[in-house]
Amino acid sequence: MNDKLARESIKRTFPAHNILSEEGDPHLVGSDFTWVVDGVDGTIGFATGYTDHFAFCAGLCEGSNPILGVVNAPKRAEFYSAEKGKGAFCNEQPIRVSTLTDLNKVLMGCDSGKHNRTAHLPYLEKLLGPNGITCPFMTGCASVPLCLVASGVIHAYMATSLNPEDMAAAVIIIREAGGKVTNREGKEWNLGDPSILAASPELHEKLMKFLGLA
Repeated sequence: MNDKLARESIKRTFPAHNILSEEGDPHLVGSDFTWVVDGVDGTIGFATGYTDHFAFCAGLCEGSNPILGVVNAPKRAEFYSAEKGKGAFCNEQPIRVSTLTDLNKVLMGCDSGKHNRTAHLPYLEKLLGPNGITCPFMTGCASVPLCLVASGVIHAYMATSLNPEDMAAAVIIIREAGGKVTNREGKEWNLGDPSILAASPELHEKLMKFLGLA
C-alpha cells in the first residue's frame, strides 16, 4: 500500500519523472530525474516484529546520482531526510557520521542482499578474524542501518547485492552527514550499483584496505 500511494503521489506531482519501486513496474518516461521508492524495506522485521529495522524510503536521483532522500523508520520514531548541499537530519535535528576510526571498535552492518546470498561471506570472515571489527550484524534491512551510519550510532555498513530502492534514499543522507558511500570497487555509489560500502571517509579507506578492495 505504501508503494502504491507513493507512486500515485509522485505521478500527480511530478508527472514527467521516472519512478522505480520494489512492488510496481518501472515508470520510465525518459526524464533525467528518477524517484526510487521502497514501501517497506525490512519486510521480515515488519511482519514478525523481531526488530525495529524497517522503513519507508523515497529517494530522488538526477541521472544516477541521489540528490534527495527520506527514510521513515516508524517503530524507532526516526524520520531521516537530506537534500544535496543542505545537510542531513533525523527528526529535523542535524546528524553527522561517527569520527571513530579504530577498526577493532567498529560496529558494522554486513548484509548479503537478495540475489547472491553468499557473496558477503569472504568479507564477513575477514571482519570476524584477527584485527577485525567489534561486531557485524544483519537485520534484513539496509535503509535503517545506513541511516544509523549517517547519525553516528553505528560506524559502517556493507552489502553485496541489494536493489536500488534499498539504498538510494539513504545514500544522500549519509553523504550529507559527512560520510563516503561507494560500491565495493570503491567507485562513488550510483543508481544501479548492487553493492555498497558506507562509513566516514577515513574509516571507509581503512575498510577498503582491510577487506582487500583497495
